[in-house]
Formats: sequence, structure tokens, C-alpha cells
Amino acid sequence: MAKDYTHRNLIVWQRAQELALNVMQLSHRLPQSWANAVLARQIVAAVTSVGANIAEGHGRYTPGAHRHHLLIARGSLAETDSWLDLMRRAGWITANEEEPLQAECREITAMLTSKIQTLNRLKDEGGSSHMYEQHEPYTITETDDETPFPFTRDDYMLE
Repeated sequence: MAKDYTHRNLIVWQRAQELALNVMQLSHRLPQSWANAVLARQIVAAVTSVGANIAEGHGRYTPGAHRHHLLIARGSLAETDSWLDLMRRAGWITANEEEPLQAECREITAMLTSKIQTLNRLKDEGGSSHMYEQHEPYTITETDDETPFPFTRDDYMLE
């Protein structure tokens, strides 16, 4: 069953991908100008980085590398939220359009924060003080009951 535990089945990754799709569609509505093209490029880069970093972290061999990519994803969510605020202030989206996207940024951030804290506890409970890729290999078994650390079965949508 371990083969079913891929980043594609992570609820947090799926939500990040859906957020990215919604923001990308919203960016197509921006009025055509050089400044808006720059803004669209920035917000799309930020929001698509979230899912990409969740996936990359999930695929890393060590908790430290995984944590690093989850932190990057969390930062990209904050950047996305900042760009959404600017788009609303400029009048390109309404507060009603911005609010659910900001709420989703907050919820995904909370999910990532929970996983980051789990990885921090691993380090604090005697893991290596060096959270780099060459240390602390994951233990992944091929049983039906175990998932890649720090995720649990509840983090996945299995078919």
C-alpha cells in the first residue's frame, strides 16, 4: 500500500493545487498593462510554488529537507496573500473574491505549520542538530498501516 502514499494524494497538496488553479484563472482577468503582467507573473509564480514545494518536500529523503520545502511553501502562501491584497486594493478583484482565497491561504498555512511543527519535534527529541539532506533518513515500510513521516493516513485521500 505504501505506493499509494504519493504527494498527489496529500490533502494539503490537492488544496494547494486547487488554490493555484483559482488564482491563475483570476489573473487572466487583470487589465492588460505592463505592470499587471508583472503582477500576474509574480502571483502565479508564488501560488504555483506552494504545491510544487509540498510535492518536492514529500519526495525528499530526510525530515530536514522535507521541513525546508514546507517552510518555502508556507512563505509562498504569505506572498500569494500579499498579492491578493494588492489586487483588491487596485480594484481588480472585490473583497468578496479575495476573502475565500485568503481563507484558503490561511487554512493551507495551518496544515503546513502542523507538519513543520512535527518535524521540529523530531529534531528537538534527539534528531540531528543538522537538518540537512545527508542526515536523518526516513524510514518507509511497505505495510498497509504506515505512511511517510510526518504524514498520517488522515493526510491522504486514498482511492
